[in-house]
Amino acid sequence: SIWEEEGVTQILKLLIRHSHLDFIDIGANIGTYTMYAAALGRFVLAIDCFAPNINRLYRAVQLSNLANRVVLIENAIVTRSGQYLNLKKESRNIGGQNVDVSQNVSITKNQINNPYIVRTITLDDLLPILVARGVRGAIMKVDIEGSESFVFESGSRVFDTLEILCVKMEWSITKGYPDRVRVIIDFFVKRNYDPKTLSCQSLNITQYATWPVDIFWIKRNVSNFC
Repeated sequence: SIWEEEGVTQILKLLIRHSHLDFIDIGANIGTYTMYAAALGRFVLAIDCFAPNINRLYRAVQLSNLANRVVLIENAIVTRSGQYLNLKKESRNIGGQNVDVSQNVSITKNQINNPYIVRTITLDDLLPILVARGVRGAIMKVDIEGSESFVFESGSRVFDTLEILCVKMEWSITKGYPDRVRVIIDFFVKRNYDPKTLSCQSLNITQYATWPVDIFWIKRNVSNFC
């Protein structure tokens, strides 16, 4: 079996069905989604703020001869660039750290390699990379432990410029933050996306508290997307 098998399988099916789409992996962890998407021949922009994850993913990309298809970014995506924030440790789940946005960190030279102090960017900061690589459309995966709303707050230009037909996101933590839920729902409703299960069944937008662990936002009126 593979990690998040249902999600990975569904993303791969969608990439195979829509051969013009590349892949944006926000919260790449050690790269399960990234490696499969790159193996399909797609360009992948993979973002993870935890240095040990990026180091492992870099090695995997090199060993698989996929370096020409993958760009790795070691930053946390929030609403402002150039800050340093603490990453909260999660002993039970090495992939479960989340960013503490409550206060900036003043960094010293001997802290520069501390993997639990991360530098921030916005999603729109990454648009030049996507444009330079010729990306015109993509599927996006966002799994950053409850901080997903920051991606969309800081990513209007990416969504306005590129054809992002589908966003897979973790919902189970986010739904506990009503203010972040409102940001996300407003963002996608304004842009004509509908919430769906991973099997592409429609979800009631007023009952977000009952949505499953992972969901899709799919662009409305795209024929036969799923």
